[in-house]
Amino acid sequence: MALTGNVDPQSQVSAPILQQRSLAYFTDLNPADNRKFIEARVYRKWTTMKVPNLIPTCFSCILLDKKGSAIQANADLKEKERFQHDLQINCVYRIQGFGFEKTDSWGKTLDNDMTLCFGKHTQIDPLKDNDYPYHYFSFAAYNELGGRLEKKNPILTDYIGYIHNVEKVKEYGGATGNKFKLRNIGIRNVNNNVVTFTLWNEKADNFEEDEYLKMTKPVVLAVSSCYLKTYGGQLQLSATSATSYYFNPPIEETAELLAAYRQILQLISYNQDNTAAPQLEVQTERLIDWEQERTRNRVALGTLLQIDPNTQQRVLFTQEVMILQIDNTHEWYYQKCDECGGKLTYGFVHGHCHQYGTQPKPQKSYSFRLVMTDGTGNATMTCFSPQTDGLIKDINTLLEEVADKSPEIIPAQILALENTRHVFQFRFAKPVAKGAPTFILQKVMDHMPSILPASTEGPSSPPVASTYDQSAIHSSPPPATPLASQETPTDVATVTYLPGSSNVRKELFTASIEEEINPEAKKQKTE
Repeated sequence: MALTGNVDPQSQVSAPILQQRSLAYFTDLNPADNRKFIEARVYRKWTTMKVPNLIPTCFSCILLDKKGSAIQANADLKEKERFQHDLQINCVYRIQGFGFEKTDSWGKTLDNDMTLCFGKHTQIDPLKDNDYPYHYFSFAAYNELGGRLEKKNPILTDYIGYIHNVEKVKEYGGATGNKFKLRNIGIRNVNNNVVTFTLWNEKADNFEEDEYLKMTKPVVLAVSSCYLKTYGGQLQLSATSATSYYFNPPIEETAELLAAYRQILQLISYNQDNTAAPQLEVQTERLIDWEQERTRNRVALGTLLQIDPNTQQRVLFTQEVMILQIDNTHEWYYQKCDECGGKLTYGFVHGHCHQYGTQPKPQKSYSFRLVMTDGTGNATMTCFSPQTDGLIKDINTLLEEVADKSPEIIPAQILALENTRHVFQFRFAKPVAKGAPTFILQKVMDHMPSILPASTEGPSSPPVASTYDQSAIHSSPPPATPLASQETPTDVATVTYLPGSSNVRKELFTASIEEEINPEAKKQKTE
């Protein structure tokens, strides 16, 4: 007789069989389906910051699958230490147990509407598989930046080009307010268009300057996830918490840039006998000592006239010159708007600059042109107020002395400047399609001022040159200043450039290309 006992009916119900997860590429992921796992390379990782207070909000990373697609993943800060350890840059992993969320509309690193969520049930297993891409970029061309800015594109910008110059770290602010550091790096494309890339705080200090200085020039720099804005009328790529940069990344665009540089080298001939032109050593930082500042970037006019002005728009030069003549075909002064500084042409009002009912107070500014020489070449320079201080009396005082106040009639006081010698600090004017480069007076440095300028510069922009005669005269871009919405990103040696030949395309860099692109993956430059 068989023994029987009470059996719980629930114990006879078999446990549900969990369906095994299957591999999916990023393009096949469904936010309503939890039955997939992914295999991917860790491309970048960072701590996302809340702006403008720069408060850490989550751990973030970008993953690349075998098809070359990219996706961002986020994790709560309490899980940051774990994922920082488990997810190493350039390593490949199998990842399962993740969720999905809608991508934040501000500061999108990728053109995706979906972001992965990692948490305590996310499982990460390392894989040994190198058949994954090492890089992912969606570069914007220089002529696309304006459109992206105008449309307020929420996707952060990737950009690539030659390193044009590397500036020193600048520090602003103090204990009584906000304190921050910045470093500006010029990035130039094959058309000599230069965009400023700005690193902030820790990223400014940690820029791999020593590594850069050891590299064969030119060096290609690719930057990712930058906030695009304008400052002083100039385009600027501002680093965010997600920004990384790469020297000579092994991608197609790097090969194209270096190939274009080689072609330019082949086109350049120096002095008809292939002898190299003298190198132009440029000091981009203002010097505290007056006598040193008075001779900073003392470059012959004959050399400057051979240089592509696009490559030197942020540089001040000095030279001792003689004024040969005053250009009597150019108006010697004009009226400018007291708000925007623009020329009040034909007496037109700037109603867009003043609140209705208020009385505008237009100002007068010098705008005379002179031809100067240092014995190596003759150059045209335009002189605006107040940069004319020390060269000639105030514009309003002079106007009281002259009988004919027509802008076309050059007063004798200005003509008297002919055949006089001076030390000028000046910069390139905005280049025009035809004709030799022209210059804009920045400062008259004949005599030491009674009160020397402060030893540190503030973040505000320098006086902006007038927009008068916009076809030939524009100010060069002022140093960039940070927005409160930017997250944190050392000294640099003298920046070296070469003047180009007058009858061929200008040379981009001083050193020739001797090394091929390194096929190995480049280390992420973030920390």
